[in-house]
Amino acid sequence: MYSNLYSFMRKYVWRGNRENRRNMHELELSQWFSRSELEAIQLKKIQRLVAYAYEHVPFYRQRYQSEGIHPQDIKNLEDFQTIPFLTRDDVNNNQETLVSTEYHGKVFERTTGGSTGKPMKFLVDSSALLWSYATEARCRSWFGVKPGDKMAWIYGVLEDFSNWPWQDRLAANIKRHRYLNPRTLTNEKMQAFAKMLIKWKPVTFRTYPSAIAIFAHYLRENDITGITPKLIELTGEKGTPDQHQLIEDVFNAPLADHYSSWEIYDMAYQCPEGSLHVIEDRYLELVANGQVVDPGQTGEVVITSLTQSAMPFIRYKNGDLGIYESEKCSCGRGMPVLREIVGRESDLLSNPDGSIVHWTSFFTVIKYKTEVSRYQMYQPDREHIEVRLICKQKVDSAFLENIRKELQPCFSESMHITVKIVDYIDLTPYGKHRSIISEVKPEFK
Repeated sequence: MYSNLYSFMRKYVWRGNRENRRNMHELELSQWFSRSELEAIQLKKIQRLVAYAYEHVPFYRQRYQSEGIHPQDIKNLEDFQTIPFLTRDDVNNNQETLVSTEYHGKVFERTTGGSTGKPMKFLVDSSALLWSYATEARCRSWFGVKPGDKMAWIYGVLEDFSNWPWQDRLAANIKRHRYLNPRTLTNEKMQAFAKMLIKWKPVTFRTYPSAIAIFAHYLRENDITGITPKLIELTGEKGTPDQHQLIEDVFNAPLADHYSSWEIYDMAYQCPEGSLHVIEDRYLELVANGQVVDPGQTGEVVITSLTQSAMPFIRYKNGDLGIYESEKCSCGRGMPVLREIVGRESDLLSNPDGSIVHWTSFFTVIKYKTEVSRYQMYQPDREHIEVRLICKQKVDSAFLENIRKELQPCFSESMHITVKIVDYIDLTPYGKHRSIISEVKPEFK
């Protein structure tokens, strides 16, 4: 009886919603449209969105009127690029006036993790969530993962799964999800999780790169095998090359970067050919000094969600940095391709003259130090960098000085670098480990 009940409920959750099935059908078709076809569809959606915001969202109506902008002015995508940006401060300071007076459906209140600066509160409507579910299911299907397949999560939880309310645990069981809290990755808990997964056989993981790298290291060190997913979906942070290599070696499964955020949800997904495709219902621009940059140049991510109605996000600067690719992907999908999401503004280090120092220039200095288990680079201002190390064994001052000397050529001679041992590096509220934190806003020249 219970087996039949669970089977019925899984079918209802994953495939019983008519709107979700319609979304999936549209996404299956639209991924093969040409770039020009997609842009024409996006332009129509953008025009409808701007007109909707102008009529029903007080914040946008007041801002657009003050700038002399009318929805009828948006004739093409270049016209849309003249619309003012939306910032995190705008959202935090205009909570009521950013809500549509026209939308009367179900909404959910959400809060960003606040890993940089002040957390942001916002509303998301149920229709946008359904689009997100359909998008994720479509993208996972590229790797042979079906809706309702078993999924293991090492992601975004604040309580261990056993401490969840019974309703949440029931929902997770119906969806066939299992969770390991990334904030409490003790050997005891990883051992129990591994034992369960070997028997349960997850089809895919959804996880932070840093979290599953810790889990993968534990499995390798303890010679634990038998966890063989079809896909490992990496999200929430930018993984490093050694993390990717470790994860691939341990699980022998393809990795797919899933670029998403709490406020916009899905933005881009990596296909089996390795390209990071921007989702069709997201219009993503890369901007430097207020202007859209060419492919190959680094710019701030400016994202517009074409599916959120309760609290529209139009030309929203989310604090990330990216680079567009000029070439099409060999997979044949027409969605634009991001060469790379470089990270957040606070993930880049700067020299005293303002020039940017990419993490790849100094990453290998620490990578090959077997004594170091974890590190963090912190830049409080342009002239100083503090390197925080957690070591597996006792090291002396000569070891720290040697790291400082190896790092110095990666920066200007005038940069003051200090290296110190710490007992603990704070995680973000959602369990992410940030290896780079900078209080300096980078300059794009």
